[in-house]
Amino acid sequence: MNPQSAQTCVTCHVDITEQWGTSAHAQADRKFNLLFGRMYFASLQETRGKTMVKCAPCHETESYVTNDFEKMRPVSEEGVACVFCHSMSGPGPKGTVPPVTIEVGPYLGPIRMPVSVKDHISKYSAFLSKSEFCGTCHQYENQNGILISDTFGEWNRSKYAKAGITCQSCHMPGGPGRVSSLGPVRPRVADHSFSGPDKNRALQDAATLVLRLGKRDPETLRVVAVVTNVGAGHAMPTGNDQHLLLIRMRATDQEGHLLWENDPFRDWTTSIFGLILANDLGAFPAETWAAAKVVADRRIQAGQSVQSAYEIPIGDAKGTVKIEAQLLYRKARPETIQAYNLADDVYGAERRMAQATLSVQNP
Repeated sequence: MNPQSAQTCVTCHVDITEQWGTSAHAQADRKFNLLFGRMYFASLQETRGKTMVKCAPCHETESYVTNDFEKMRPVSEEGVACVFCHSMSGPGPKGTVPPVTIEVGPYLGPIRMPVSVKDHISKYSAFLSKSEFCGTCHQYENQNGILISDTFGEWNRSKYAKAGITCQSCHMPGGPGRVSSLGPVRPRVADHSFSGPDKNRALQDAATLVLRLGKRDPETLRVVAVVTNVGAGHAMPTGNDQHLLLIRMRATDQEGHLLWENDPFRDWTTSIFGLILANDLGAFPAETWAAAKVVADRRIQAGQSVQSAYEIPIGDAKGTVKIEAQLLYRKARPETIQAYNLADDVYGAERRMAQATLSVQNP
């Protein structure tokens, strides 16, 4: 396989290549995805290279299929690029990473009657429009057999799979346009930016947060936070064990003075939603590659609701007590950011997904 750079594709596929250039696929390589890159090098040292065949094939596909691990060719730094995806003709044997079959020669796509051009052969493939196509990388185990990411499995067990709503339906919606400058205007051309909820309005509001008042006594309020995954076709969060949802909550009196606030990272079993892994000695949270068991899988499945209860001390506060809560998403855990010297404003940024308030009259 001799993959061409995306800079070759852009001469005809201008819009699509520019969209891809903004995507996480284009920045999956260790050079651009520092969270992956720094953890990857640490894992290689600790496992004596065992993670190479677990991580690189999906993050650095171009260098993997050509064995250009020294990145001598520019295309090897393009992460998950055009040629690799458009050569995937079907699933491959289980146990291979990624488990795909590659067809070398024509470039495969979802157009049944592709335009003939002199530059390359085009061929229709139904596989590129199926969720199984995405599932080849978005479902994986570490070298100890621990299932780390199960995005495809989460979708496959959901109502979205039963309704025929694929990964591509939500993450590559697209619209009218041209696949190529040499082809006709088509009613739908897939969007290759793979935008998430931060940029794709259709993917926002996938979670709701509701606060309910429970038992109370003169100095304590019991508040239950209910989080529901109402719109994602997979769990929230999904993907690797670094991705987290968390609840930040505080209580103020009627004059705005702070009475109480939680620290999510001191309360993993209540305020944090995600995958918690432990190493073979039971220490948690463990690094992805060191995980030998799952301590807790607190990811919120599609359509599922979960509850978290809080005992809020309000002392002798008079008048109205206001409870405010936010459901937030972040890319990495605080200790990971510190350990790998990552930019906190990038990897520690917390994006608001939902919020709720509750006012309680205190005697």
